[in-house]
Amino acid sequence: MTQDQLAKALNVSASMLSAMERGARGTKVEYVDEIDRILNTGGKVRLLWERTNGSNAFPDWFRDIEQLQRRASEIREWHPTLIPGLLQCEEYARMIIRIGTPTASDAAIDEKVRARMNRQTILTSEHPPLLLAVVDESVFIRPFGGRGTMARQLDHLLAISRKPHVVVQVVPLSTEYHPGLDGAFTLITVPERGEVLYMETRVSGTPMDGPEEVQEYSRVYGELRGVALPPVASRELLEEKRGELA
Repeated sequence: MTQDQLAKALNVSASMLSAMERGARGTKVEYVDEIDRILNTGGKVRLLWERTNGSNAFPDWFRDIEQLQRRASEIREWHPTLIPGLLQCEEYARMIIRIGTPTASDAAIDEKVRARMNRQTILTSEHPPLLLAVVDESVFIRPFGGRGTMARQLDHLLAISRKPHVVVQVVPLSTEYHPGLDGAFTLITVPERGEVLYMETRVSGTPMDGPEEVQEYSRVYGELRGVALPPVASRELLEEKRGELA
């Protein structure tokens, strides 16, 4: 695609696009995301733009994972204590980020929240990944941010779980034991690369693609789905929890 063609697709002048390319003028994130869409680059332009501009929205160790999620055909997530980031509403995400970084400025928190919300656009893209999320029922009992925040989060979760490519399952508290008690993890399937296991702590994240690690956690994920309520029953449980907050 020539510069003129890209400029027309962006609905800007060729001189303006040239100035953005040369760094002679600032570039709005909306243009960066649109270039990603037009060129079908799967978020690579946005990632490079954030690195060039020194964005603190994502820590260095998470940026490659964010890129993998944008290229993924399937994402499988398990979390025993929180709603996964791809399924968080803005209010819930802000509260979680604030708790995790209590000394950060309001501007830094805003930037991190915007980045998390932007990361969720993979679920509304033209070719979204299949997202399978399994969470523990205890996640919906502790009222993070108060009853109002939790109610809005449940509304958001119920709405997004109606999408055909999003499956949410809940492991009920009545389950005596399951293999996910040792912590959260994510399995990301990327075309031409295969499956990547991702685990993180408060200060770091570790992607692994060794066959033994991936196979073990893939087995664990299968067991978690086995002890979780089916999707329809999980929705009914979420609706019940939402009703309790009315």
